[in-house]
Amino acid sequence: MKLPLVSLATVLALPLALHAGQPAKPGHPPTAKPMHAMPMASGTGAAHVMYEAGELKWGPAPPAFEPGAQAVVLSGDPGKPGLFVLRLKAPAGFKVAAHWHPTDEYVTLLEGDLTLKMDENGKGAHEHTFAPGGYVLLPAKMHHAASTRTGMTLQVSGMGPFELNYVDPKDDPRMRPAK
Repeated sequence: MKLPLVSLATVLALPLALHAGQPAKPGHPPTAKPMHAMPMASGTGAAHVMYEAGELKWGPAPPAFEPGAQAVVLSGDPGKPGLFVLRLKAPAGFKVAAHWHPTDEYVTLLEGDLTLKMDENGKGAHEHTFAPGGYVLLPAKMHHAASTRTGMTLQVSGMGPFELNYVDPKDDPRMRPAK
């Protein structure tokens, strides 16, 4: 049997769990509506879901990010325990100051460029710039900062609840007075 070729973008867009189509909650990015969902025959109640990139409904990223970024949740709920998959789109020059997460963060760069400055266990920071297709696993509590010169689209997955904790609280956009 000959299988059809599937693009990398299509494979990356297949979420690992189903909870899509739920309305966005305040402070959370919108959730994509599945193009197709079908229960799996395994009896687990899980389903496979497919998305076309052009049909994703992007919205403002959560307030933990500087203004200008957009996000969409593909599956799960980053604010609750359990697996989630989301995408983050940021414009040229966008930065996220040094921060850490209480759970592992799995990041794939889909478009653009991503520079990460990482400090593993206080051993000193090192920097790496990724091209599209690049992947990084950032272990829980690892301090890191992110930036893009030309703009970027990332896919992020992990176990929720997903939190962004700034190393220096003054870098946290949530702590600034509203304009």
